[in-house]
Amino acid sequence: MTDGKHVQRHLLLAIFVLSGFAGLIYQSVWSHYLGLFLGHAAYAQALVLALFMGGMAIGAAWIAKVGTGWRNLLRGYAIVELVIGVLGIGFHTVFTHTVGLGYDVLIPLAGSAAMASVIKWLVAALLILPQTILLGMTFPLMSGGLIRRFPGQEGGLLGGLYFTNSIGAAIGALASVFVLIPAVGLPGTSISAGLLNLLVAALAWWLARAPETAPAPVSHQAAADPGSLRMLRLVLFATAISGAASFVYEIVWIRMLGLAVGSTQHAFELMLASFIAGIALGGLWIRKRADRSPLPLRLAGWMQIAMGLAALASLVLYANAFEWVGWLLGALSPSEGGYALFNLGTGAIAIAIMLPAAFFAGTTLPLFTVVLLRAGFGERSIGRVYAWNTMGSIVGVVAAIHLLIPMLGLKLALCVGALVDMGIGLVLLRHCVDTRPALMRLAAAAAVVFLALGVAITQVQFDPMRLASGVFRHGKSELDPSNRVVFYRDGKTASVSVIATPDGRAGIATNGKIDAGLTLSPDQAPPSDELTMILAAALPLAMHPAPEQIGIIGFGSGLTTHTSLGDPRVQRVETVEIEEAMVQGASLFMPRVHRAYGDPRSAIVIDDAKAWFASRGRQYDIIISEPSNPWVSGVGALFSTEFYEFIPQQLKADGLFVQWVQLYEVDDRLVSSVLNALTPAFGDYAAWLSNGVDLIIIATPGPALPSIDYERVLQGVLGSELAYLGITRPEQLAYRKVADARLLRAMGQLYGAPANSDYYPLLSLEAPRTRFMRRAAGGFTGLPVLRQPVLELLGIRQSLPLDVDLPLPDLFVADQRAVRARHHAQVLKGHAAGAALTPDDRARLGQFLTLVAECPIDGMALSDLEARLVEIAEAMIPHLPPAPLAELWSQSDISTCRAHSPQFDLAMAVVESTSARDPLAMRQAGEAWLSQRNNGSDLETSSAMDETALIGAMSAAAATADWTGLCTLEARFGAQVPPSSYQPSVRALLRALAGSGPADPMGAAAPGRDGCSTFALSP
Repeated sequence: MTDGKHVQRHLLLAIFVLSGFAGLIYQSVWSHYLGLFLGHAAYAQALVLALFMGGMAIGAAWIAKVGTGWRNLLRGYAIVELVIGVLGIGFHTVFTHTVGLGYDVLIPLAGSAAMASVIKWLVAALLILPQTILLGMTFPLMSGGLIRRFPGQEGGLLGGLYFTNSIGAAIGALASVFVLIPAVGLPGTSISAGLLNLLVAALAWWLARAPETAPAPVSHQAAADPGSLRMLRLVLFATAISGAASFVYEIVWIRMLGLAVGSTQHAFELMLASFIAGIALGGLWIRKRADRSPLPLRLAGWMQIAMGLAALASLVLYANAFEWVGWLLGALSPSEGGYALFNLGTGAIAIAIMLPAAFFAGTTLPLFTVVLLRAGFGERSIGRVYAWNTMGSIVGVVAAIHLLIPMLGLKLALCVGALVDMGIGLVLLRHCVDTRPALMRLAAAAAVVFLALGVAITQVQFDPMRLASGVFRHGKSELDPSNRVVFYRDGKTASVSVIATPDGRAGIATNGKIDAGLTLSPDQAPPSDELTMILAAALPLAMHPAPEQIGIIGFGSGLTTHTSLGDPRVQRVETVEIEEAMVQGASLFMPRVHRAYGDPRSAIVIDDAKAWFASRGRQYDIIISEPSNPWVSGVGALFSTEFYEFIPQQLKADGLFVQWVQLYEVDDRLVSSVLNALTPAFGDYAAWLSNGVDLIIIATPGPALPSIDYERVLQGVLGSELAYLGITRPEQLAYRKVADARLLRAMGQLYGAPANSDYYPLLSLEAPRTRFMRRAAGGFTGLPVLRQPVLELLGIRQSLPLDVDLPLPDLFVADQRAVRARHHAQVLKGHAAGAALTPDDRARLGQFLTLVAECPIDGMALSDLEARLVEIAEAMIPHLPPAPLAELWSQSDISTCRAHSPQFDLAMAVVESTSARDPLAMRQAGEAWLSQRNNGSDLETSSAMDETALIGAMSAAAATADWTGLCTLEARFGAQVPPSSYQPSVRALLRALAGSGPADPMGAAAPGRDGCSTFALSP
């Protein structure tokens, strides 16, 4: 081979790396796009893959038939890449317009849900079939073009192409999720892949300028010989079966590893890249051996057996994956660097489990093609083998998701795949047996196959205590031995388990992550999850005057559905759950959730929520969204701009939408991305904290939320449910309200994240990182325990009267603080300290009482008195009503000290006005304190009262909607008052409120913008 031809060959192989890179990006992006349109239910996942693989099979089969007549296959390849690139660049625009036409025109005309589904699938097919058909043509065209230019090297060329295309695909899988989508979103990623195709087309056209030799003629003898035809059928059948088994492995491995490393988008792409990398290395290894092998069909048989044995061996390795993940979590710090290393570690685990079998899978397609080429079937063999392999892959996808995994479970599904692979290997070897020693080797191979299969089935145990452990969250590779897994099932989309604890509680988990927990024993206090699930139903029922039709997204334990049906006004509750095994598992919570299963008004639907609502044509009074955590792959689409624009169309004019948002394993910025997606789509909204970490947002498409009447749910059946939680008074529910529309918009602006979108999926990409780093949205969880009564001044809530009990204070941090505040008040009245006070609390109170009795006029003692006053005031004022606070501050020692110390009198004026929630007095007292500090001689020394006075004055301005005054206060005094470190920064929040504008949500300032920047002020 001349140097020029050698360079040309390597250049052609190199550009096929780029082609594979772009092709995998398309698969990832198109699957996401179509998932948005068709839904993410198991059947939708399978059919999206079937469309993708089916289109490629059609393309390969068509080019196998007509390509032999083309004079320059590489030029044809360049043209195909050019068209793919143009379609990739325009895909987002075509998709959005086509889907809009489907939802707005075609689906409403369907007349039935079945016909609507048919229309949706036809639209989906039209969206991607042209591109997938073209993609299916690329491998046969490039292969045929190279074989014509370099005859006699078929095995090396096919193996090299398989390697380069697959290694490009593996890199593309990683680049799409870790680089491109975070940087430019789905539209930009599709455009980037299209530009790569254009580059590949240009290079291929330039390299195709040299003429190709004529294709090798098809042997008429081979075409007519019955033996050759039998071999043709055997090879095509074998390559189809091999493709099916490979996809069974891939789907089962991804499901298995999801239990160990978490079902995140990052983990999915790492696993996919590991699988494809194994295929690539197999293609690299076989490229020279295929040409040297005297009987490539026999070698293919051995590769099939080796593939099956490697798949069975992966079960043994998988048994250790939970310990490896646990070690990683224990060894790595919860940081950005730790997360990067965790991804590398989980990628290494995926490689160890998947690569051996994938390696052998990468050898088979080149070998099968070489067999047919040597038999004289011509270059058409390339496309035929590729088409049959792809069609087999479709069968593997459908069989794995809909038959093998649900019926047999993950382990046996993989064993079936291995048996099929090894069985076809034995058939191929039997076809090649021509001597007694060869027959003996075949018998030995068969014995090894069945021995390995028997060992895998009987000796490799999938322990539910390990599978349900959720090791990827806390690092423990097994559940506590005192727990019991009372239900475990591998469903179509997830593995579901129910775990019972010795104290009478139980939790239901999806892929090892607990989604809901409740108690089955009436003697046990309910867990925090119960408050969330019950209040998610009770709050909108208290607000809506006539809640007849309710839709619920996510079944969980079934408690929200059960609670909703406790209201006699409700006529029907449709609960949409994507995984049937979840509904089966939750039945173990009976009779605690009996209405969800037994009430005739309850309808449980197994489907994707958005797809179900779109096809129903029904509007609801209430829709409640309680999906799984947003770091789970695909769930982020239920927290997106597009989803929130869709929901109002499913609600009646006075309908209510309820959104659960987790505040754990996530940060304030990501929660703000949800708020900035939700708020523009609704006319009004407000938020409650059910416990310390679960936010419940209620929104309406109408201009204003209806007034809430908590008494509606405190009687009858619903009253019994709430009484079990210790909630019997309206004030207890009202106390959990933490935000109105104005404050939610301000929080969205304060943390400044762009709105989470289907096409720019910030939440899905970043939530896995915040989960690993054990973050919490402290700005949101801190709202009910702000050190100033900001929520009361803004009219969001009121402090609990002293005659109202505090239900289950361990489950709600504000209740804990209220208990603490009441004990502070008792001590100040001269009573003994309660158990809720810590030694530090008692010491501060004692020091305050001593100092106020001594009444220092100035100096360090006066500074200490001010500091203790601020600490005690912040502990009590936000959680006690004005009257008992006024009584405390009027005690004789405090009054005497005020008369002797003007500075202490100014400090007490700040405290008294804040206790009374009197905006005018707060403003005057705060400015008086800050002005005397500003005019004093001790500016070098800050006082604890400074920030209390400034925040009080700014809060008073916010209470009267004096935004100019609020910002003037910050500009005038802010420089001399350093902000404290506690979260959220109240001053920053108040400045954001200044930019959140009037009640009109469309008037909100841009996310991340300081509201005071809208005012032209100077200090």
